[in-house]
Amino acid sequence: AGDSWGACAIPIIEDSPWTYGIFAGALVTVQLGFTNLVLAIIVDKAAEAREGSKEEQRAQRVKQQYESFEMWRGAMKELDADESGSISEQELMEG
Repeated sequence: AGDSWGACAIPIIEDSPWTYGIFAGALVTVQLGFTNLVLAIIVDKAAEAREGSKEEQRAQRVKQQYESFEMWRGAMKELDADESGSISEQELMEG
């Protein structure tokens, strides 16, 4: 791999075999650390994408509520025949 890890570790391990556990533990720890880092980045990006989607859904819901309110406002304005600003029982029945 070009990192000379073996060139450094093998002579030490041959001289003192018990150091194999230290080198193996260090290698496993570094590998798991990098794997954890990559996974954290992936999860963070997925969470950001989900939040963006929630904001879009919330904006769409507000827009639909506004359009619905405007539709009801138009319907009530049509029912208010005398343009008094309120709908009487007679205006409601005549529709």
